[in-house]
Amino acid sequence: MNDPGRTPAPLGILLSTVRFEERRLLSELERRGVPAVRLDPRAMSFAPGDTEGLRGLTVLNREISSQRAALTAESLEAFGARPLNGAAATRVCGNKWSTYLRLTEHGIPTPTTLLAPTPETGLEAVESIGYPAVIKPLSSSWGNRVSLITDRYAADAVLEHCAALPSAVARTVIVQEAVRPGSPDIRGIVVGGVCLGAVVRSSGDWRNNVARGATVEPLPPDEEVDRLCVRAAAAVGATIAGVDLVRRADGGYTVLEVNSRVEFQGFERATGVDVAARIVEACTAEPSEVREPV
Repeated sequence: MNDPGRTPAPLGILLSTVRFEERRLLSELERRGVPAVRLDPRAMSFAPGDTEGLRGLTVLNREISSQRAALTAESLEAFGARPLNGAAATRVCGNKWSTYLRLTEHGIPTPTTLLAPTPETGLEAVESIGYPAVIKPLSSSWGNRVSLITDRYAADAVLEHCAALPSAVARTVIVQEAVRPGSPDIRGIVVGGVCLGAVVRSSGDWRNNVARGATVEPLPPDEEVDRLCVRAAAAVGATIAGVDLVRRADGGYTVLEVNSRVEFQGFERATGVDVAARIVEACTAEPSEVREPV
């Protein structure tokens, strides 16, 4: 265990935008007397001046951009730092198709999902899954560019828009089975192999994102939800994760997504769980004390 008498080692925190969660984390570090080394990925070219002091430094990855988060985590690892989450988990969570592959590989229930690199394959995928279906970009947050498709006209319109985007990655989407669209979903948070609890998110929109105004209530203790959240975080290799689930019509749960840089404002308010403290504890523990995902 950490020696309370020794000076805490500094903790790096990778961020370009300070939101509620980052303020909470920085405040918790200050409260514990842990020196915070703020790293802005927009200013890091990994020239010699950028890499001084990185070897052995634990870095909490809170970068808002999925691409910068993964690229910088990979670079930090190459120069001897220890980002949480690591580069591999950050890349997987930043790509919805990669997340689907890891979940299915580990036998975790998740909606039927097909990859659609072109509008033609997208339409075939929608017709194969049936209506309603959901079209998602490979990488997005807060429900952006996520569309509920209820008929052929909507499918044609959304896929036509995707075809006009400037890059092959942006034009590539996944088509996913719509599981009880419009019903509440569940967000669980996992830190160090332990599920801290879960909340139910509801809204007037079919997307239950807190950023879109969803209300949040605590979910009563549910062993199945806890178990699935821990398994999903381990499947993608994430030490810190937000796991989104929904209950199927048959009463079972299915995992929708896993987030590696989880937002937790609504979760903390609903549950009273000090997520910031638990994250800081995981980041400042000795590596041998942290339950790495397996």
